Amino acid sequence: DLADMKKQLPAGIHLFLAPLDLQAEELDKIVTSHKGVFEGFGEIAFYHKSLSNTPPDAQEMMEIYKVAERHNLIVMMHPDGRQQTQVENAVRKNPNVKFLIHGPEPEDYITSLIEKYPNVYYSLDAILIRLPRVPGALSYMVSDKEEFKLKFTQNFDGLLNDAVKKWKNRIEQHPDRFMWGTDRGLDWHFDEEMSILFEEFARAFIGRLSPEVQEKYAYKNAERLLQDG
Repeated sequence: DLADMKKQLPAGIHLFLAPLDLQAEELDKIVTSHKGVFEGFGEIAFYHKSLSNTPPDAQEMMEIYKVAERHNLIVMMHPDGRQQTQVENAVRKNPNVKFLIHGPEPEDYITSLIEKYPNVYYSLDAILIRLPRVPGALSYMVSDKEEFKLKFTQNFDGLLNDAVKKWKNRIEQHPDRFMWGTDRGLDWHFDEEMSILFEEFARAFIGRLSPEVQEKYAYKNAERLLQDG
């Protein structure tokens, strides 16, 4: 039983239900029959081939957002490229749904969404660790763990300075809407050794933010979003 399983999880772990291949009516039944188990829907990966013909403002997605609103669930999404208009439509038409967006594709327009819509949040995940002129996160653009460790350590200061230059002002202008995340996906991302490196970078980045913003970005914004959700 999912409710019993959740009780056995360590404090601080929150469950999201991935809605791929599920219709709104099915999701509604699952959430209704497992009250209090799920905190949100997602990640809804619009870049995935299974959603290649389903933009964020498609009718079937709008129906899912209504289920999220009915049960006070967060919607976590990773938009595909060139979906700014569709993302904004989804956010604008569902003002009572909290949207947690992540991924590199919305980097250029996420601040404008945050400024216009109070229901938009953004997590900075592995996208922080990016080599100049190399698309995508470093942790996904290398062949293995050893290559990542080498490039990460060799370029640590440059990676950190680039991330601070790109995000510091945005975070400090909207201190309640940005939060840190990891976005681990490959098997070696979960190694303890990798966890230490990710955390080292995150702490160095957080340390470059204004003191009054650091705790909000590090964990308080995420805690508040989950508690409200």
